[in-house]
Amino acid sequence: MKFYSTEYLDDDIDSTNPHTLRRKGKRFHKKLSQLQTEAPLGKVAMFDPVAQLGIETDFNPTFSASKLERAWILEYLGPYYEDHYITDVLRQVKGGKEATVYCCLAHSRMETKYIAAKVYRPKMFRTLKNDAEYRQGRTMVDEENQVLRGRREKLAIKKKSDYGQHLLHDAWLSTEYQMLVALHAAGVDVPKPIAQSGNSILMEYLGDAEMPAPMLNTIKLECDEGRELFDRVLRNIETMLAHNVVHADLSAFNILYWDGDIRIIDLPQAVNPYVNPKAFQMFERDVTRVCQYFHHYGITENPHQLARTLWKRNVKRDTTEVFL
Repeated sequence: MKFYSTEYLDDDIDSTNPHTLRRKGKRFHKKLSQLQTEAPLGKVAMFDPVAQLGIETDFNPTFSASKLERAWILEYLGPYYEDHYITDVLRQVKGGKEATVYCCLAHSRMETKYIAAKVYRPKMFRTLKNDAEYRQGRTMVDEENQVLRGRREKLAIKKKSDYGQHLLHDAWLSTEYQMLVALHAAGVDVPKPIAQSGNSILMEYLGDAEMPAPMLNTIKLECDEGRELFDRVLRNIETMLAHNVVHADLSAFNILYWDGDIRIIDLPQAVNPYVNPKAFQMFERDVTRVCQYFHHYGITENPHQLARTLWKRNVKRDTTEVFL
């Protein structure tokens, strides 16, 4: 399994970009910008965002991070410590250009020992391709889950201004959390959502103290397990579709596997089959990728025919043929 270094995180929150450490309102990154501007030339390496920004907290994570990443953790995961969801951040589970996932030690009041914390990074929309395709027909909401209706907001999103990027960021994070809530309640194998705050989501952690659950694409299954797991993934895909959700980026790279158990992850781009005109193409692509992975275990189903069968069985509309 490939783990990414914290290089991406440092790129995202380096001392030259004050827009990357965002909080509700703009006080945090404005203060950061001011401090960076006032810092003497040649002393960037001495810049301590935690001290300079006056972040006061009893939260002292075990995870050894750079100064910038520590500020990031204290800012976005500190509230969960204060609200008694977590007591520590133990390690980085997964990093990338869209989000970083940390393994946290849960507070004693929680029903689990470990919790996964997913922290989105503001640059995600600079690398996310064709994001407008996923947003077609979607009701956009802000970080308070309020529908965005204003002309100014819609224009900012269309132009992808700084304000528009901010709105997109909040809308996608809210979408993922709401998807997790709905799908977990429907019995889909997704991580149980725990809490959402600003730039981050707390959810169920799959794995143990030594390592997190690996991605399915890194696992070599027993031959007899291949068919059983394929059927389970297919049931999940159909249940999602029956509840008006198409993952839209499903593959063995975003299915976690642990001791025969699975969790489908990464849902911010999920679409509604009734409102997105490209929903069937995305659904067929999901089914095709899953079939391609399980082909190594003797699965020979025709993914295109399988996708059409599942679609016709679960999408109740008179214009289904438009997508086919």
